[in-house]
Amino acid sequence: MAGNPVPEQSGAEQAARPSFPSYEEFASDLLEAVDGAGLVIDDVRHHIEPGVGERRFECTVRLAAAEPSRYHVHLSFLWDALLTYVATYGAGADCELYHDDEEAQDCPHQQLPPQPFVELEAEFVLGDGGYELQEMAEVSGWTDTVQGLMGKAFPDDDRPSVHVGIAILGPTTLVEKFTAEHSWLLDFEKQPDLGGIARQVQTVLRLIPQLADRLPI
Repeated sequence: MAGNPVPEQSGAEQAARPSFPSYEEFASDLLEAVDGAGLVIDDVRHHIEPGVGERRFECTVRLAAAEPSRYHVHLSFLWDALLTYVATYGAGADCELYHDDEEAQDCPHQQLPPQPFVELEAEFVLGDGGYELQEMAEVSGWTDTVQGLMGKAFPDDDRPSVHVGIAILGPTTLVEKFTAEHSWLLDFEKQPDLGGIARQVQTVLRLIPQLADRLPI
């Protein structure tokens, strides 16, 4: 909205933007916010599923450093066909998908703003795969360590979930994946604070290298 501009955008630019962005505008705003936080963006991908009109955005984000770090985060979001329809035709336009012309004119949704939302997801890669577990109890200690570290960047009631992928090969148990996952639900009733999200991602990327001294993976 014009009264609550995104940082680093002029008031005139914000006023010219619709209340609900297009896929391209939201993806561009997200990349600008990440870049504005001083992070490095790699491997930006845009996928589309023509059969259902669903689009998916993905990118990999790292700290700026002389040597690439093994610690990084995958950011992604889904954008379905209804989001594209509302962004294109505006509030209440989706009623025309379900009513004939006369009913659509009287539908109260014509006077209400759209309330679709986007879930922005982050998958933080916490370590390399291939570590051989000696005891399954090790994993519990790992998750406690990660949750304690994440508490420096997230409130207690909104910390990322920790995921451990395990492969059993005969008598050997290997850790194939070790990640922390989080999401932000953006409903666009007000301009999303993408800059704040980018700074939160930056904080986590600065913290997780400490795991190298605490965990074997």
